[in-house]
Amino acid sequence: MLQIDQSALKARNTLTAMFVVLCILDATLVFLARDRWAIGRILFTIVVMYFVLQGRKWAKWLMMAICSFLVVALVAMVIALKAKLSTVLIVGSLIMAALSTVILIYMASSKDLHFYFSWKRQNPSQT
Repeated sequence: MLQIDQSALKARNTLTAMFVVLCILDATLVFLARDRWAIGRILFTIVVMYFVLQGRKWAKWLMMAICSFLVVALVAMVIALKAKLSTVLIVGSLIMAALSTVILIYMASSKDLHFYFSWKRQNPSQT
């Protein structure tokens, strides 16, 4: 059984930390906007991220699609509703779009993260 190296674990932890920050920011914006229906979207995204961390390829691609859609939707919302949104919601939405872009690029380009996903698929009961 292969041992996973520290750089792969660090990549996994970095992805997890970015995702936790994204969820906290998203939950804060949902609370400020009083949009109770968005709670289901947040929970769905958390479930998908769980499967991403288990090394599932379909979940990785779904998470990348969610992040891509989130970037487009948030930027479009800010542009379309700029006059109707508070400054906090505008800034929070743009920060969320930027963080989603960073997560998307990190998931697509990190070799250590790809190594972690491959290792996790081969050793599902580890870590």
